[in-house]
Amino acid sequence: MFTLRAAIMWTVNDFSAYAMVSGWSTKGYMACPVCKEDVTSGWHAGKVCYLGHRRWLPWDHEWQEKDKEFDGNTEHCLRPREWSGDEILEQLNRLDFAPFGIVSWTRPSTNMNWTHKPMFFELPYWSKLKLRHNLDVMHVEKNVFDTLVGTILDIEGKTKDTIKARLDLERMGIRRGLWMNRDSNKARRDLAFFSMKPNDKKEFLKFVSFVKFPDGYASNIARCVNVDRGKFTGLKSHDCHVGIRHLLPEDVVKPIMLLSRFFSQLTAKTLRKTDMFQLCHDIFQVLCKFEMIFPPAFFTSIMHVMVHLPKEALLAGPVNYCWMYPIERLLGELKKVYATGRSPKDQL
Repeated sequence: MFTLRAAIMWTVNDFSAYAMVSGWSTKGYMACPVCKEDVTSGWHAGKVCYLGHRRWLPWDHEWQEKDKEFDGNTEHCLRPREWSGDEILEQLNRLDFAPFGIVSWTRPSTNMNWTHKPMFFELPYWSKLKLRHNLDVMHVEKNVFDTLVGTILDIEGKTKDTIKARLDLERMGIRRGLWMNRDSNKARRDLAFFSMKPNDKKEFLKFVSFVKFPDGYASNIARCVNVDRGKFTGLKSHDCHVGIRHLLPEDVVKPIMLLSRFFSQLTAKTLRKTDMFQLCHDIFQVLCKFEMIFPPAFFTSIMHVMVHLPKEALLAGPVNYCWMYPIERLLGELKKVYATGRSPKDQL
């Protein structure tokens, strides 16, 4: 007989559940739960977008003084400060929240994006942890893949290069080459330089439909490719683990390939500190190059939180032990059992 004691190291969940367990809302102008109120955000194309990734570059970097290539402004802000657990707990203790079970649709401005005080802070050691809630790399990778592929393939309903995004560029006075093409009383959205031409898209999808991967690396992606309609359908999270190469200008291909290498090295079974520091530098460069390529509407909150993934890997170790893949696979098996009404032994 012995007394078993357990400790919660961190939580692992998707971005929407992150808001419930952390108490910090992942929506609005302060959606980043790491940067908190220091995040750079703005209203673009009818939604909140998150730019300003030059803040993480050295203060004397040449991109800091460029304006038209980015959002029309130079960058002189410092990178967001880091909050300790004790500072967060002290801040939460000063705020007033609605009683448990009562939904409040309005929050005082002093509460920023805090919705409630998490029960985890009742644990005596919780405020001392350097990492309390882990950003799930699986869901981040999936959403980044969907946003990127939907935009470069110009898939209707998934691309971020919409008419609203083009009009937003006109309002900002940047990227004249991407403005709406107006002819007499009509305006049309021409294909952007970062999107594939119809023939190139069909060639790319045909290539992907015949690619073979090692067992366990990805599912049969050929079933997800619709060459005639020019889109992916039914793609699973673990399928997004596969990098993409395509027929695009070199200035567009290079940052995308660097992004693929970023996720490949981040999800390696063995991590080195030097590699993680290099990944921090790489992801800053990638997001800044993306800001020079894609419209502001491209930068959702998920695109932004990539800047925090290498540091969390430094604290928590290899992401293979702190992401949702094992849980999602188990849930998939349980769903099969529920659907068939048979036990796992019967299925075997």
